[in-house]
Amino acid sequence: MPSQNLQSFEFTSASSTNTVSSFNSFKKPPNSTARPLRSPSPAPLPIELQPSLVRPLAYRILSKKHGLNLKSSGLDLLATYIGRKFGRDWRTRSEPFLDQIGRRWKEQDRGLFIDAQLLQVVIREVELRSASFTGSTTASPIEVVDDPLEDFCPQEFFHVWNAFSQPRWTYNRVRKHFERASQPTLFPSAKHQVHAFSSRYYLLQQRLLRNEEFQPPSFHASNAASWHAITMIKNLLGRHGKSFLILGLLVRGSNGNWWAEDPSGRLELDLDNAVAGNGYFVPGCILLFDGVYTRSEMFQVKSLHHPPAESRSASREAYGYLDFMGIGGIGSTPDGRFDLAIERKMIAEEQRKSTTKVVALGGNLYLDELRTLDALGKVFDVLEHMPPLTVILFGSFMSLPLYNSGTSSLYKENFDQLAQLLSKYPDLCASTTFIFVPGDNDPWGSTASAGGPMLWPQRSVPEIFTSQVRRVLKKVIWSSNPSRLCYFSQEIVICRDDLAARLRRNNVLLNSSSSAASDKTDISPDEDTQVDDICLDSDSQHQVYEEEVETEKMIRTIFDQGHISPWPSSLRPVISEYEHVLSLTPLPTAMIICDPTASRYAHSYKGCHAMNPSRFLSFDERRVSWIEYSTDTRTSTTNSTPI
Repeated sequence: MPSQNLQSFEFTSASSTNTVSSFNSFKKPPNSTARPLRSPSPAPLPIELQPSLVRPLAYRILSKKHGLNLKSSGLDLLATYIGRKFGRDWRTRSEPFLDQIGRRWKEQDRGLFIDAQLLQVVIREVELRSASFTGSTTASPIEVVDDPLEDFCPQEFFHVWNAFSQPRWTYNRVRKHFERASQPTLFPSAKHQVHAFSSRYYLLQQRLLRNEEFQPPSFHASNAASWHAITMIKNLLGRHGKSFLILGLLVRGSNGNWWAEDPSGRLELDLDNAVAGNGYFVPGCILLFDGVYTRSEMFQVKSLHHPPAESRSASREAYGYLDFMGIGGIGSTPDGRFDLAIERKMIAEEQRKSTTKVVALGGNLYLDELRTLDALGKVFDVLEHMPPLTVILFGSFMSLPLYNSGTSSLYKENFDQLAQLLSKYPDLCASTTFIFVPGDNDPWGSTASAGGPMLWPQRSVPEIFTSQVRRVLKKVIWSSNPSRLCYFSQEIVICRDDLAARLRRNNVLLNSSSSAASDKTDISPDEDTQVDDICLDSDSQHQVYEEEVETEKMIRTIFDQGHISPWPSSLRPVISEYEHVLSLTPLPTAMIICDPTASRYAHSYKGCHAMNPSRFLSFDERRVSWIEYSTDTRTSTTNSTPI
């Protein structure tokens, strides 16, 4: 399993001795041997090279071949390095080196201008992959080793990030880029809460500006009137009777009316004639409002929509392929970027291991009920034959909130019974990683919230209750809520929340964009069809259709907002210094949302596969179901067994 400190990407040495060991820090199979090649040639004597002599060669390779512009600081650094590295033969031996510099610079999308600061990082990366830069296309003097991804255990590329140890990146709105930040302190300050809203706003704003519909045409094109321009609230002053499109936070004002806020000001909204787009519209969402600014200094909204989401690939390209989670391991460069060449190897390895599964059981897994343990035994009977990569168990693990009274001893006894059940499945316990995600009734937050929405992120179940389970399971992770699972190049968000109930309860009632009657299926009876059968089929089809619509609305709301919890602090309190763990920028590869208040679903949106295992047991069901996510196809299926 990778080291817990995955956010450190610094290399200790760039020498040729440590180059192979840094790049191939994986364990080779016992029977693997390096192929001996010819001995390396002696190192050349260094010389002092003037930048004016290197400029023609650098211009021919970097500018004409790769389309890059070399700054004077970068030219000075190249002249110093090439003179010391290649000596008197620098004219012939430095050409492949400059070509590698240009290729890596473009692969990492570092821009058109090469300066000394970033060039030093790229040179160090090239050194880590080759100890000698020669123009020869024959055998290299470097020892040839096996592919680090070949014959390697998947558990070595498997890691679960706790919310309180996840790498922290902050968005710099001036540079329009993410920067690595220090880990949060114990006592957050008020500025972090203000920064949390501004970061969300500017992230969504920049995402909109990258959308083609919000980009102005370059010339007087025929579709010049089809693009949309976002206006700040402060710029509406004195422009009565005109139509605008604003991006703002939907909040309830002190007068009981709805307001829109952005970093420049706030504006009262008139939603009487507003038409809603697709999704839920709840307080705390950052929305697009299209309407007219009236003389009463109110904004009469015609329609409101969520800002459209962006695919994971487009976001990663926009931010220079930053490795936010450290999932690259060896594929991460010293400045925290993802090596695309190694990422392609990781994807090929994912597809090769077609039997790797991630199993997610339903929520509210009440261990104090006997029927829950019986159902778990049936599930483990099925999984024992082909153990998956991991099994995720979602809380709450007790039907009542844990108080300071005698319920704490009962809570520990429940996990002791689970450990006794798991001991009957040795193969499953030895090869599968079990992940426990807490719920609203689990300690210690439930002692204060009494089972209601508690402070997010929620810490894991305390070790004092889980000693017996730790003895039985070889691989067990007690994660926070939410948390993130990293497997090769994939990032999977795991969270337990009553999302559907909170969205329906706080949704702003607006006019629908389309009538429900037009979406219903029109069924014409045949001569031999009974009327009762027609009514039954119509009701079942309508129920399935409504569930699909609700699923799409929930997923679009969360993904379009780019945030797991787009609520005000009155609905879902959040520790402001840990807002970065709730961000969905860029979108993950997959997201497991355990929501017992919604039906079971699997839905893909913008390339992200969202799954909900729903409730573990229902009173009217005689089968227990779970979701299996395939890492090779990045899709999920539902499996079940009778109880």
